[in-house]
Amino acid sequence: MSAKDKVIEIRKKLASLPAEDRQEFVSRVGSVVTIEGRALSSHNTELCVFQYPEVTIVGGFQQWRKAGRQVRKGEHGLAIWVPAISKPKEGEPEATETDPYFFGGTVFDITQTEELLHE
Repeated sequence: MSAKDKVIEIRKKLASLPAEDRQEFVSRVGSVVTIEGRALSSHNTELCVFQYPEVTIVGGFQQWRKAGRQVRKGEHGLAIWVPAISKPKEGEPEATETDPYFFGGTVFDITQTEELLHE
């Protein structure tokens, strides 16, 4: 299943929760930050908490490696939406306004990682 499909599935599950359960879920959601210290959007925070309730600090595979940690073998990542800006196509003049879009990405919680061993 692609990250995009996983996010869509989770969004459907969140949307199907009764109003009281959604409110309780939102109240449990705290601030999730990246290994680089940036706070995730509220939407991505909700996605992460829904997939892994103990989530605290997240990062991509390479972000964890740069931080001296590695993702444990067999761990499953958390699907999130990653913002991006489209670039002008070759031959087109650079536009002052670019079109933002989102694509599915994968992050891992710090509890899914271990210290990187140097050999």
